[in-house]
Amino acid sequence: MLSLRMKRTLTAIGTTFILLTYAVPALAQQTSVPTAAQEAQLVYLYEQQLADPDATWAQERIATDLQRIRADMEQELLQTIAAPVSDELSESDLTRALDRQRTVVNTLKDRIAERKVDLELLDAEEQRYYIEPVVGTGAEAGGLRLTKTHGELLAKRAILQERIGALDSLLTLNEERLQKLTGDQRVEQLGFLRSAATYVLILVLIWMLERLVRGALLTRIPRLEVRYTAIKVFTAIIYSITALWLLSVLMARHPNIITSFAIIGAGVAIALQDVVKDILGWFTIRQSQLFTQGDRVSVGGETGEVIDIGILRTRFLEVGTEGQPVLERTGKILSLPNSVVLTQRVVNHSATSDFVRAEMPLTVTYQSNWQKAETILQEVLKQETLAYEEKERRQHASRTKMYFIPQQTRGPGVHVDLGADGIQFTLRFSVPIGERRPVVTRISREILKRFGEEKDIELAYKTSRVYSSAVNLEGEFVPPAGTPKSDLG
Repeated sequence: MLSLRMKRTLTAIGTTFILLTYAVPALAQQTSVPTAAQEAQLVYLYEQQLADPDATWAQERIATDLQRIRADMEQELLQTIAAPVSDELSESDLTRALDRQRTVVNTLKDRIAERKVDLELLDAEEQRYYIEPVVGTGAEAGGLRLTKTHGELLAKRAILQERIGALDSLLTLNEERLQKLTGDQRVEQLGFLRSAATYVLILVLIWMLERLVRGALLTRIPRLEVRYTAIKVFTAIIYSITALWLLSVLMARHPNIITSFAIIGAGVAIALQDVVKDILGWFTIRQSQLFTQGDRVSVGGETGEVIDIGILRTRFLEVGTEGQPVLERTGKILSLPNSVVLTQRVVNHSATSDFVRAEMPLTVTYQSNWQKAETILQEVLKQETLAYEEKERRQHASRTKMYFIPQQTRGPGVHVDLGADGIQFTLRFSVPIGERRPVVTRISREILKRFGEEKDIELAYKTSRVYSSAVNLEGEFVPPAGTPKSDLG
């Protein structure tokens, strides 16, 4: 709200507001003062003074008439710029009043400069026609002139001087008002800076408090899901309340700020196209449920586990993929703009469940008891992976309700095939995403232990046999020493 002093100042200078529409044209014309009779009277008195320099009565009459003309001029100017104004002025009126007051001051200065030019012309005419050529009335001199007689010139010059004096008085008054308005504007600007600094300080304190609570309290929640959700909800509530409070304060002090927001928003939307795309990408991620925290996702050529979904960027814990030297977490954090989901291919490896099917090949010799080996492999798979199958089944049923995906019973299985080196077994089972190597290691250790306890099961591997032979001088084949006769045929 405006202070009482500011209201009084604005009310006092309010009479100058209409100068832009009334006073400026009036100052430009100024035809009503003095009247033709007053000007004719002055011309007569100056003619009498020129004829008789000792006529004191003429001088006194001239001084009296000029004083009256000066008073009439000042009264006319005041009546011209006078207008009723409201006592209730808003803060925005101060800026407009200051602009108008500057216009009034500049206009008065221009009018004074014009009158001084006219005064110089009259002085030059007097010097040329009435002082240098001693010609009495000056009727003998030729050329373009502003006056017909010396008395008329003196009268016009005196009236012009009085007009300049009246304008000077009005200019002094308006310059004082302009100084007061400038001071009030500085006070208002300082008040605005103090308010802005106060708001900035409040925002900084809110930001520090939010980080303090988040770092000192919320991060101590033991459960990962609860901790992450609590941090996100707390941050969203704090900043939403802060934004609503700041918006309410701005709208209360500046009711027309919505229009400014619309104009500024259009410019910001053009200048920050990438930011708008990132926000749209965040909305797409949430609305379409492309992925959530903890999912393993491939976006473009990058693969990682989602650890945070922000409004502008999504962070992944990078993991290796097939064909790379590291197939698990690399320890690096990828920060991708959300706009990539609008243009790049998104693969969610955790869309149906948090498990993935894995295969493990194994071969035993043809001489081994393959039925017993198959039974052992089935027992080992059930022992190590059966719990995963049940969790995968429940997750698959829960996450695919909105899709047409026929349910299928899988579970751990052992497939048998005939190979060149022996009987091939292929073990198929479910493992948690990212846990393939530890699970395969446990299964391999258990299989080696169980096979080692059996005498009729032998793992197959590629082998080769080398036979040496010799030919005597007669070209006859000589078998190696120790070769049984049955092998010689």
